[in-house]
Amino acid sequence: MKKTFGTLFLLTSALTLANETPTISVTGTGSVSGKPDTFNIVATVETINKNSQTAINENTTIITNAINLLKKTGLKENNIKTENYSLNYRNDYNAKDGEMKYYVRNQIMITSNDIDKAGTVLTALNNGGVNNIGEINFFIADRKELEDKAYKLAYENAKAKASLIAGIDNFKISPKNIDLNYSMPRPISFMLNTAAKADNTPIPVTVPNDVDVTASMNVIFYMEK
Repeated sequence: MKKTFGTLFLLTSALTLANETPTISVTGTGSVSGKPDTFNIVATVETINKNSQTAINENTTIITNAINLLKKTGLKENNIKTENYSLNYRNDYNAKDGEMKYYVRNQIMITSNDIDKAGTVLTALNNGGVNNIGEINFFIADRKELEDKAYKLAYENAKAKASLIAGIDNFKISPKNIDLNYSMPRPISFMLNTAAKADNTPIPVTVPNDVDVTASMNVIFYMEK
């Protein structure tokens, strides 16, 4: 009985595999452009001292000064927030003896739909004593319509690829599974020059005329005769 059951099981499995509908997996991409209407800046303030309270106080003073100057540019409370505060005790590798010091880090995140004000905001951060600004991100706040168009283009691109390959052997395709992905526009790298003169002249910033909204998707299609 056991031998008969095993033979039947193997036969059934073979038939299932033989009748399995073949599939093809392809990746499609779609991209549309739009005029940016919002910018985002993350500024980092880091202070270092042998005394923890001194490092904290110095950091707080810079953050407070910077926020006060930002508000003078016309930014409101909802345009500014602090985040990612940390206090660490570690080696100072810039010192010859590598002595232990306290490192305090805090970040100011600025988001505004007045993109012409980006240079003025950078000037305020610089004059406030901010240590580092790595990137500025210009983007479209309400991207849903553009995202929908990008997804449609991505699907059409995936379908065209699958149809081309399947058509070689006269297969017809139908979607089985779709995995969506969306990519944000790449931020513009910007290193704040700490030697910049401390006046109210806006720091030059090139605002892009357009930003790309890009979607990609991996689509698995059935291939049937």
